[in-house]
Amino acid sequence: MNNKLYTADEAVKVLERTSLTDIDSKVREAKTDEDKERWNALYNFALQQRQRKIINSKEFIR
Repeated sequence: MNNKLYTADEAVKVLERTSLTDIDSKVREAKTDEDKERWNALYNFALQQRQRKIINSKEFIR
């Protein structure tokens, strides 16, 4: 990910394109607890968005 300020919509699109393993590696490489919590929150958000997209797809059996 680039070091720039994003709008909320842009940030979500960047997170959707970023692999979960890349975000997970940032969690493991974080030097402070604050950085670890931040990357962990981004990881959970990205995972939640992907799960929501699958559930909302027409192919998902309810």
